[in-house]
Amino acid sequence: MTAPKTLYVVIVVLMAGMLISSTFAAFYLYQYNQAESNANTYLSQLKSAQPTQGTSILIDFGNGTLLWRNATQVPTGANAYVATIVAARGIVNATYYPPPYAEHAVTGIDNVQGNQQESWFIWTYNATARWQLAQVGADELAASNGSIFAWTYCTYNSATYVPSCTP
Repeated sequence: MTAPKTLYVVIVVLMAGMLISSTFAAFYLYQYNQAESNANTYLSQLKSAQPTQGTSILIDFGNGTLLWRNATQVPTGANAYVATIVAARGIVNATYYPPPYAEHAVTGIDNVQGNQQESWFIWTYNATARWQLAQVGADELAASNGSIFAWTYCTYNSATYVPSCTP
């Protein structure tokens, strides 16, 4: 008689153990699904959030017309070329040179197109040195928060490529 009673106790203990472990498994599965749902929600919010920073751009058309685009909001990590496209509302003509250069040569801004005698030049500004002709192309100039750029359209020395104007 003790064998069936022992068997009965073993079965009850095993059933209780299965019930408890199933309850814990269901609870952790629920917690996992909630965490995954929250993570997906946060991820979609993060993807839709486009952190921006303010960059100011002066466009000097060479005929006395100056256009300031102060605090132009560009995506974090953008360069001066992207900032120029945003500031000019997308009206920028450029020739792209693939690697090893990976550079855009801006040939026109806001329907003012360069020619054999005149061209667009990009400048950087800092409080100490004021305006300086950029030594690299717009693709290589980081558009950090508060950076200031200028584009000037003017003639240049054909031997040295030095522009005849400053912002």
